[in-house]
Amino acid sequence: MRSFREWLGRSRSEPRETAGAPAADLPLSYARTLSWLSLVVILLTSLGLSFFMSNSARQTLLTKQEEFARLLADNLNHQIFRRFALPTILAHGRIALRQSSQYEHLSEVVGSVIHGLPVERLRIYDFSRLVAFSTNKEDLGRTGLAPEGLEEVLRGGPAQVEIISAIPDWQAPFNIPLKRGTFVLRLLCPLRGEALEAGGDPPLMGALELTQDITGDYEQVLAFQGIIVVMCLLSSVILFALLLMLIHRAERVLAERMNRNRQLENELHSNEKLASMGRVIASIAHEIRNPLGIIRSSAELLQRRTDKADAGTRRILDAIYDESVRLSQTVNDFLDYARPRQPRQDLVDVNLVLDQALAFLEGEWNRCGVRLERHTPEGLLILGDKDLLYRAFYNILTNGQQAMNGPGVMRVSARREQGEIILEFHDSGPGIDEAILPNLLDPFFTTKDDGTGLGLPIVQSIITSHGGQLHLANGEEGGAVVTVALPAAPSLTDGCEPRHTSEGTATAASKENA
Repeated sequence: MRSFREWLGRSRSEPRETAGAPAADLPLSYARTLSWLSLVVILLTSLGLSFFMSNSARQTLLTKQEEFARLLADNLNHQIFRRFALPTILAHGRIALRQSSQYEHLSEVVGSVIHGLPVERLRIYDFSRLVAFSTNKEDLGRTGLAPEGLEEVLRGGPAQVEIISAIPDWQAPFNIPLKRGTFVLRLLCPLRGEALEAGGDPPLMGALELTQDITGDYEQVLAFQGIIVVMCLLSSVILFALLLMLIHRAERVLAERMNRNRQLENELHSNEKLASMGRVIASIAHEIRNPLGIIRSSAELLQRRTDKADAGTRRILDAIYDESVRLSQTVNDFLDYARPRQPRQDLVDVNLVLDQALAFLEGEWNRCGVRLERHTPEGLLILGDKDLLYRAFYNILTNGQQAMNGPGVMRVSARREQGEIILEFHDSGPGIDEAILPNLLDPFFTTKDDGTGLGLPIVQSIITSHGGQLHLANGEEGGAVVTVALPAAPSLTDGCEPRHTSEGTATAASKENA
């Protein structure tokens, strides 16, 4: 079970709205703006980095494919010259691919070189720009198939590499999976033989067009690019969420601290005002106390000397005496609050203090029909001032009786909990209005027409001077509950059997306790 001190400490540590702005009106606006700007920067940076990485991967792929195509073209040049061109010239004196035997021979040589390789199509152009050889026989002898740049290649120019796409690049990520032939790499290079003499130029035999379908590799690059973009966006969102969470937590902590600071400032100003007011009241009360004592004693003396006076005179003297007594008690309350005394540190049995307070209230409770239910264990020993504790318990019990305003039940219970003695005073009255509950411990706050508003503040001052705490609340079944927590005597904190468990009138309880 949690101790009362821990529960009360937590309830007091919760921030309350003060006269200033509420917690919701204290945001770190610059931090929110910074968080959104950071999100935009992170997203732009992540997207830029992802596109840079994916473009680098694509360029690497295209470079590798181009290098592969150039190596394949060099190998074809070498194989075609060694295995077809040179033997054919030696055997027939010239190359005539219109002859089926020569065409089949060349086709066999080309097929052995590109077998198993991702070659979509291979064409050889002669100097008349006609297709002299093609892996697709329907292209043989046709014109108009020559690509741009063929003239330059036939003049011995450098090889040309081109990427041919069926759709724009920006549409490719939205059309995955891609159809075959969507992205094609085409290499156009001179078809050369080998120099027959050392230091001679290799003969130019035509132009070689090599086409490769790189759609599959391109699709893998796009998938890799998509993974990078998604991961970057996901990491950006996670980082932003963490940043936003930290900012919200910082706002909440800042708002709590600002509210706590405002509360402390308000309490400090209030305490300063009350201290100043207390000094003035103490001075005034001290000046009133002496003449008030003279008035009281004089009225008492006149009451004794006027036994045979008329009834009107006695009523006036009784009124003077009663009002002087009431005013004297009010002055004493002001002085007690303005100049509280330090409690003694005697070993006090709480049960005995309760016995004395209940015995004094016995007659009044019997007249009002108040019934007592008391559940207190033995050995409720604390270090404190018996007189001050008596006054605190008496005020609490009197307030409970006044709240019931007639017949009712006053429940007094106590328990020992983690080095503390917890006392609960529960009346069967209407309870406390939630609107005024936080103000009941404020000095001079009262709901009674003839009250000074110092009863409960004096009780709180007495309890806190003993190192305890006072808490006011409404009971679950109605009525008000006043909880007092006092430190138990250091050497006597073990549990004991209950001493009193009584139900009945206040008279029976008092007689039993006596």
